[in-house]
Order: sequence, then C-alpha cells, then structure tokens
Amino acid sequence: MRKCILPILPVLLAAVITGVFLPAGPARAQSSVAADPRDQEIQLLKTEIQKLESRVDTLEGLDQKVKVIDRKLEVQQEAEQQHALVMPIVKASEKGFSLASPNHDYNINLGGILQGDGRFFTSGSDKDVSSTFFLNRVRPILTGSVAKYYNFNITPDFGQGKVVLQDAYLNITYWDYASLRTGKFKAPLDLERLQSDRDLEFSERSEIQNLVPNRDTGFDLHGKLADGRVFYDAALMNGVPNNTAADTTDLDNNDGKDFVGRIFTTPFELGENEWLKGLGFGIAGSYGDERGSTTSVYKTYGQSTWFSYNSGVTASGLRARLEPQLHYYWRGFGLMAEYAQDQHSLNRNTTVHGKYVNATDTFTDTGYMAQGSYLLTGEDASYGWVKPYHPFDPRNGWWGAWEVAARISNIATQTREFQLGFANPSLSAKIATEWSLGVNWYLTANIKWQLDYANTYFNGGAGTTTEPKDRPNESVFESQLQIAF
Repeated sequence: MRKCILPILPVLLAAVITGVFLPAGPARAQSSVAADPRDQEIQLLKTEIQKLESRVDTLEGLDQKVKVIDRKLEVQQEAEQQHALVMPIVKASEKGFSLASPNHDYNINLGGILQGDGRFFTSGSDKDVSSTFFLNRVRPILTGSVAKYYNFNITPDFGQGKVVLQDAYLNITYWDYASLRTGKFKAPLDLERLQSDRDLEFSERSEIQNLVPNRDTGFDLHGKLADGRVFYDAALMNGVPNNTAADTTDLDNNDGKDFVGRIFTTPFELGENEWLKGLGFGIAGSYGDERGSTTSVYKTYGQSTWFSYNSGVTASGLRARLEPQLHYYWRGFGLMAEYAQDQHSLNRNTTVHGKYVNATDTFTDTGYMAQGSYLLTGEDASYGWVKPYHPFDPRNGWWGAWEVAARISNIATQTREFQLGFANPSLSAKIATEWSLGVNWYLTANIKWQLDYANTYFNGGAGTTTEPKDRPNESVFESQLQIAF
C-alpha cells in the first residue's frame, strides 16, 4: 500500500499547486490589461510635455538670438543717424550748386549769370558808343540761409569793364506775410526791372527804365497774402537817380530818403479758369526828397545818351514816381505793360549875360511800354525762366525752345524843361520811341541765345538851340549768348 501511495504524491502535489495558482494567473492578466489605456495616455502626455518643453527651450534660445540681432540693428541705425546728422547734403542741378545741413537750416547756393553780347549799329550811334563785342553781365551769385530764417544774397558784377556790387542784402523770413530785407537790392517799383536779368525777353530793357530806379540801399518790409496771390512792399531807401544802381557808392549824399511802395496781385492764379490764371496787375510808386547831383540821364537801347540836363542843374527836392503795371500769360503767349510817371524838382544855377540865375521848378516826364512774346515750340510762357520740353540735341532731332518777341516803349519829357533852359533841345531830345523785335532760342534751361533788332526815333535832339532838329534814328542789332544757373 505504502509503495502505491508514494509514487502518487508528487502527482497530487503538482495538481494542488496547479489548482491553486492557475486561477490567479488569468485574474492578474485581466487587471493588467484594464489599466494599460490610462498608463499609455499618461505616458503620451508626459512625452508631449517633454516635446513642448523642448520647443519652449528652443524658442527661448531663438528669442535671445533675435534680441541680439535687433540690438545690433539698432546700434547700426543709431550710428547711421548720427552720421547723417553731421554729413552735409550736396546737390547739383540746372538750378545751380548747393551745400546744406541735414535739416536745411544752413545752406549755401552758388549760381551765376554770364552774358556775352555783340552790338552793331546800322545808323545813328552816338559818339560815346560804338559797335562792339562785350561782356554784358558777369555775375557769380552766392545765396543761402543761416539759422533757417536768415537769408542772404551777395552778387558782384564784373561785366562791361567795371566791378560793381549789384546785390548784397539780408532777408529775415519768419513769416511769409511779413519779411524784412535790408541792404542793397532792386527798388521794389518797376515790373520789368524786378524781372530777373536771366529771364528778359530782350537783351536790354525798355525805354521806361529811364524813369525808374535800378538798385538802391535801405529797408524793405514785404510779404505774401491771400495764399500767395497778393504781394506787397514798403521800403525806405536812400534814393538814386533813374536807371542807376549807385555804382560808385552806397552812401547817400543828402538827408532826404525815398519811400517806395508796391502792391501786386494775381487774383486768379489758384482758380480753374486757364484764361485768367496768368493775369497779374498792380501799382507802385515812390516819394522822396532828393538834392544835389542826383539828376537822371536817359539812354537808348544801344546805351547812347539821348537826354541830359544842362550844366548847373541839380535835384532840389520833390521826386515822386507812379507806375501802374500788369502781365498776362496764357500757354505760350506772354504780355507785359507798364506806364510810368516821374515828377521831379530841379534847381538851375547859371550865368546869363553876366548875371547869376538861380531858378527852381518842377517837371513831369512820362513813358509807357508794351511787350508781347510767343513760344513757338509749345512751352508755357511765364514771368520766370523757360525750360524747353526737349533740350537741344540734334542727334535725336531735338532743337530746344524757340520764342519771338516784340516791344514798343516811349518817353516824353516835359517841354517846359527846354523852354526854361534846364535842357538844350539841340543836345537832348524831347521824345524817344523805341520798337524792337527779337528771337530767343533756349538750347537748355540754362543756355539761351538772343538776336534783337531795335530802332529808336526822336523828336528834337539835334540842330542848334534856336533851330533844333530831330536826332537821326538809332538802329542796332544786338546778339547775346547767356549761361545762367
């Protein structure tokens, strides 16, 4: 029996062990399977968090690099700005050459005008002039501003064998409606005189210049009103003879001064009506007390003297000028017209038949001018310069701008000046009338060639005192080549 039981014991033991442990195995397996999804989600979330943390670390690194680059750019821009604050602005164009501070508060502009002329008389030239080539104007022009509001102009002239300071003034320009100019400059009176020498339709101005001043020294309160459509001047000046620029001295030879006033308007300039935009008109005048040798001498287109006062005649007080004026521009057509009146008191000191004569009287000389022009090549006419649509370039078939012009001007002196012995009818004419024709060729905005013909005829000015005759007509051709910038 014992022998039978002993071999069975290992089998029973194995069965018991198997019965005990086998049921537990599947239960644990099922429990493990049930927990796997949560563990996996947690593990996935941990993985994603680790990835996000890695990306954040990467972005933080990139952000630091961007900040470093931005700072480098800021430093570079600051350096460039500092460099720009000290570097001047240099420009060169058809308007000249300029050097300016970055904010334009300080600047210097270099311009100039050079005119080479040829003048040839065909009849009537006076003994004091002859046919000749000459340099009419040689003017370096230095302008600029200091501290933004203080502008200056210095213009010497080396033309015609003389050295003259044409302009030298300071202009204070805080407000457009009220600026103050002081120094030597064009008296603000005559429309044709105020036009720049560069922009003239003819190489010489009209006869009416014999009744108005050129340049003078003093103060001028001036400005623009109504959006730039009204211009005014109110000047106090030394007073000079007509058509002179105080060439020899800028000092006055008497205590009296001239008041010069002008108002000019272009009322339709900002409107839409093209027929009226170019219309401008105004009136100017002067009033003063002039004494001493400030008497006027009247000259022709060819610069020969046709009227002067007798020896011993001097200015003795009143001098009053009046001048209505206008211009009109429409497309290629231009028109300028003026009337001038000069009232002046004179004193005559002389000896007649051994007796001393001292006589004082007041006389009035009058004059007018009318000038028309037309641009044949389609450019717009204006009071300023002409810029050709196509500068001269024969290789491309461009010939610049072409213009024709005509003018008539006249001066009539008062007959009483001759009757009372202030002027000699055999030496000075009573009336001079000039008519002129011109052709202007604008090769570029800076180069202009002019060819003019002028004929002036007179009433009186020759013969004898008792039997005066008319002075012979003066006819003259004048050609001018100009460079201006």
